[in-house]
Amino acid sequence: MPNSNGITKENLNLILLLDNSYSMSVDGRIDQLNHTIPQLKESLKDVADAEGVNIKLRIISFSDDAVWCVGGAQAGENIENVAWTDLEVDNGTATHLAIREANKALKKEYLGAHALRPVVILVTDGCCNPNDHKAYLDEIEIMKKKLSGTSGREKVTRIAIGVKDYRQEELEEFASEGIVRDIPKKLVFAVDKAADISGVINFVALSSMYSSITDSGNEPPVIDVPADGEDPDFV
Repeated sequence: MPNSNGITKENLNLILLLDNSYSMSVDGRIDQLNHTIPQLKESLKDVADAEGVNIKLRIISFSDDAVWCVGGAQAGENIENVAWTDLEVDNGTATHLAIREANKALKKEYLGAHALRPVVILVTDGCCNPNDHKAYLDEIEIMKKKLSGTSGREKVTRIAIGVKDYRQEELEEFASEGIVRDIPKKLVFAVDKAADISGVINFVALSSMYSSITDSGNEPPVIDVPADGEDPDFV
């Protein structure tokens, strides 16, 4: 999208995969998640304005099925136009279906001709349905290969945010390798209390956006979360 000077802005694509399974009703988790999106929208608008990028947002909720809530496979929503309808909880946790839908969007023609490294953030308080684990791993492998061409380098930043009762091993299977506080690690972050969901998602999303803006194409993503002692909810 050209700006007022006729210069084409780079697209920055963010895909959120949001768990709305029944367990998200515990401790008001789904309410906190619903409060997060309007706040995140305003924060992302600030980033877009300050950095001169065009942020495209896609959101997929998942329980027994995966549902597009914002944008779609072929086009993300311009951040300033995002409208949010609160999620309600449902039954299971078909995480693999959400990843499958996200994979449909990870094509150059859908991300934009001038697209920075896309970011996919998974937010869940549990683990995928027991019989779906192989499908979960299969969809992650597909995502790892998206946009890589012949280089073999992973071109999609994958971040997992686990809410209290999540399974660490499963989220590590999803997450990219990155740099956190100068240490190489899987990009998995914890939320211990429902009240902290908004803050963690907001900080991780914004940090990943800046990482994509400064990405050289050869280095792992850098997520600059607060240092120890500044925010105990990041691990």
